[in-house]
Amino acid sequence: MTYEPSDKIGGLSDAEMQAFLMQPWNGRIATLDAEGWPYVAPVWYEYETASRTFLVVGRERADWVGHIQVEPRIAFHVADDGHAEHTRVLVQARAEIVEGPVAPAASPRLGELTRRLSLRYLGPNGPIYAERTSGRPRVLVRLVPVQWRTWTGGEWHPRYR
Repeated sequence: MTYEPSDKIGGLSDAEMQAFLMQPWNGRIATLDAEGWPYVAPVWYEYETASRTFLVVGRERADWVGHIQVEPRIAFHVADDGHAEHTRVLVQARAEIVEGPVAPAASPRLGELTRRLSLRYLGPNGPIYAERTSGRPRVLVRLVPVQWRTWTGGEWHPRYR
């Protein structure tokens, strides 16, 4: 990981946010289950800069995938938990199922995204994982943000002081 926070305290500019989101952080997707309880799951993501959306691949039977089929409103959190500045991006978004369930081996788009994500998160040996699991059905989900919040720095926002 190459991200190093600056001395800045405050919200991120678009360029800073893009640079931050290009790193392989685990995202955390928050959904609501059938009884209305919050459910949070770690996920890999790819940030699409042109559309300012996120692509996430979920296992066909992942709980959060079932939740978004009923209630597409989600929260998505990406944070640097390794530095004291705790840079973070938090969005409220709508989850849209783009494709699936389908095995990546049967979908060029899903197959390529799964390969890119495996490289991004697992390194040079990631494609071995992607290939080994390519016959297992997944769902391609696009997260379309409707509200953004960002922060970086070792100080509280003025509204909390």
